[in-house]
Order: sequence, then structure tokens, then C-alpha cells
Amino acid sequence: MADIIDPLIPPYRFERVQSRVYRGGYPKRRNFRFLRRLQLKTIVSLIPGDQDSAFAEFCAREGIERVCMEVESPCENVTLQQPVVSRCLELMADPRRLPLYIHCLDGSNVTGVVVMCLRKLQLWRVASLQNEYLRFEQDGEIIPEESEFVEMYTGAGLVLPNPYADWLWPGRSSAGGLPFQDGVHPVMPLARLQLPPVEEPVAPGLLLAPKRSATVPCLHSSDACAADEVPASAASLPQHALERSEGHDVAEPENVEHRVLAHEAGAGAPGDVLRVSLSARDLTTAAVQPEAPSLPDASAGDAAGSHTGSQRSRGHHDDRQAGDEQAGRADGPGAGEIREIALSATVQALAIEGLGM
Repeated sequence: MADIIDPLIPPYRFERVQSRVYRGGYPKRRNFRFLRRLQLKTIVSLIPGDQDSAFAEFCAREGIERVCMEVESPCENVTLQQPVVSRCLELMADPRRLPLYIHCLDGSNVTGVVVMCLRKLQLWRVASLQNEYLRFEQDGEIIPEESEFVEMYTGAGLVLPNPYADWLWPGRSSAGGLPFQDGVHPVMPLARLQLPPVEEPVAPGLLLAPKRSATVPCLHSSDACAADEVPASAASLPQHALERSEGHDVAEPENVEHRVLAHEAGAGAPGDVLRVSLSARDLTTAAVQPEAPSLPDASAGDAAGSHTGSQRSRGHHDDRQAGDEQAGRADGPGAGEIREIALSATVQALAIEGLGM
């Protein structure tokens, strides 16, 4: 019943400027119910000082941000300064602060000059913005100081939000700055558009670095080498990179040398050649270590060959293999064991270093 009896009373000289932007005089208690229905986010007060504590309490209670700018009441001159006008335009063009209500004491001269500068920013003709001003001027005229102030205002210190309100310049995109030639406003050359934050590019090497996981025992020491780690994708190596050549001979037991082609990346571009050199002493040490990796299938074949190699007759290659095996019984591991251990070391080196290509 109270809502029907209590009328909605707008502030003195209240008017809509643009979508969700309003102007008028200093609000009184009788105007609070009207302002509450506007669901305001911001109120800009251009006054000599705070006039009414009830108004401040109303803004705090309704969650309205109040921006106070001290401006003396005009008499025969303009009391506004260009930085104050620029700040008002920034707030009025910011969609995050709308709906917004801007006011002075009587809603005429001070507010009228700010709105004229807004219309200049919107590229209104001088006659049009002056006619709008005269609608709220009780004397029916614009003093020369006010006309000169609007004419001399060039947007000093004006940094418009990005994005700005869509009613500012309808149909113009702000992707590359102000939507004008060379990004310069034709009548406010000092006005600027706030630039969006620039994200620092991430170095490609940081995105492509392989993840490392399990630790692999090192053949040169009984302790595990913490630096030698194998990526989890080691099992994805092509089979031809792991196969052992049946006809490979160990020419020098003191310096066994194997060459393995790395995995060909992409469209078949050849990878770098990895060279692994192991001494016969290292191979002997690795052969007696129980934790050294081995290939079950190849080990079984070589073990069988070490017992029956002297009874086979497979030409020159088999004779040499039998001789190596007999020498291995007295001096150390046979040629088959050396090949098997060297191949395991090669696979480890390929997994550790080759997969980083």
C-alpha cells in the first residue's frame, strides 16, 4: 500500500543522456526511491562539498559507488578543469560502471558542460550539442566561457575503457585503437583508448621439453645415475632400431663400437647417428651385475650357442664365433655375450639421449 501512496519523484532536471546514463540535480530524500529503481552502480557528484549525509548513507546501503569531484558552483565563469571532464567521460563510457547518474547542484551548468564535451566526443555538431545544453539552462543562453571551454577541450588525459559503451560510436570497431583514421580522434586528438594487456609468449622449448621419469642403472657404475633418465615413451621405439645384426663381428674386444640410427622423425627425415663405445672391461663388469638389463630371447640363443658352437659347422662365420666362445671361457665373456651387453647399452643410450630429438 505504501508503494502506491508514495510517488516516484526524479531529481531536479533529471534526464536520460544515453542508455543507462542519466543526469540531473543533487538528489534529495524524496528522490531515493526513484533512484533505487534505476539499479545504479555509480553516482558521480560534481559539487563544492558533501551536502547531505543521508545521500551518502543511501549510496552505501544500496551498494552504489559514489565518485565525488570537488567543483565550485559557477557564477560568471567555468569552474571545471579538463582533467575532471576527462575523468567523467571515462566513467560514463565504461560499461562496467553503468547504470550511472551524474549530477551537480542544480543539474544545469556544470553537468551541462560535461554533457557537451561528451557530445563532442560523439562527434555531434556544435549547434546540436548547444541546443541540448539550452534545454536545461534557466537563462536560455550559453556564456562565452562555456562555449570556449568546450571548443578548447582536446581530450587531455582522457583514456577510454576498452571495450567502451557501444553507444559511443555505433557501428565502429575498436580492435586496433580508436575507430578513426590512424587511431586519432578528429576533434579530440589527445584522447586515447586503453590497450588490452599483452600476454608474454611462452618459449617453444618449454612446451616441447620431454618429461622424464624412471631412473635407469648406469653401466659404468654400480649406483644408479640420477642424471640418466628415460622418457616414458621409450617403449615406442621402432623395432628396426632395436634389432641386432646376425653377421656383426667383434673386431677388437678392447674397443667395441656400435652405430645405431636414431628414430626417424616426421616424414622420414634421418636422425643423428648415435655412437656408443664401451671397453671390454666395462662389458665384463656389466655382465656380472645382476641388475644390468638384458634381452631374454637373445640371451637364450647365445647361451645355447656357447655350449654347442664347437659342434656346428656353418662356414667361416661359425668357426670364428666358436673360436671367440672358446676364448671367452678362459678370459671373459664370449662374443655373443659381448654383443648382447653392447646392444643393451646401445638401447639404453638411444632411450636416454635419442628420444630428445
